[in-house]
Amino acid sequence: MRPYQTIIFDLDGTLADTSEGIYNCIRYAQKNMNLPPITDVQMRSHIGPPMHESYERNFHLTGTELELAVGYHKEYALTKGLYETSLYDGVPRLLSQLKSLGSKLAVATLKYEETAQKMLSFLNIASFFDVICGTLSEVKLTKAQLLLKCVDLCQGEKGTALLVGDSSYDALGAQEAGIDFLGVTYGFGFLTKEDVNQYTNIGCAGSPIEIISFIS
Repeated sequence: MRPYQTIIFDLDGTLADTSEGIYNCIRYAQKNMNLPPITDVQMRSHIGPPMHESYERNFHLTGTELELAVGYHKEYALTKGLYETSLYDGVPRLLSQLKSLGSKLAVATLKYEETAQKMLSFLNIASFFDVICGTLSEVKLTKAQLLLKCVDLCQGEKGTALLVGDSSYDALGAQEAGIDFLGVTYGFGFLTKEDVNQYTNIGCAGSPIEIISFIS
């Protein structure tokens, strides 16, 4: 088993079930902009991808309207949405075990960084992480860029870094960044091992505590 100096986690669908907060962020933008209703499948598709991409895809917004929708989403997220979330069972135990192995831990999320930091503090797991990287208002980073930023801030190397995530965005980001990937099937993206195996990976975990078996 390869020793990983830097272990990076996606947030939505990997560390926490953030669906309630995200759905309410969308409803808040819909209400304030009189946007049309969307299906449950479309609502779910907002979890993971960049917000701009999701609002453009599902509501066909562009330009000023797109920025306004994202602004409403962020407004709700920072005031209420970040508290409408819960950890998956076993996450604190997993993080504690990984820290005991001497690995540096990081979070790479397409959420706004401020939202991610506040959410992880609310969930009482922020102290486990050496680095928390998210999207900044003035700079829109890709998943791969966020991953490389995490590795750099952790003073690690790509060859000893691993991303744990639940979606194709995570798998493709890891591939682009040149780091290993471990898929999970308890989140919002991948539902089966076959889904994970469509991408290069070191394994597939069905629960947070299973993750440790691929690392130690």
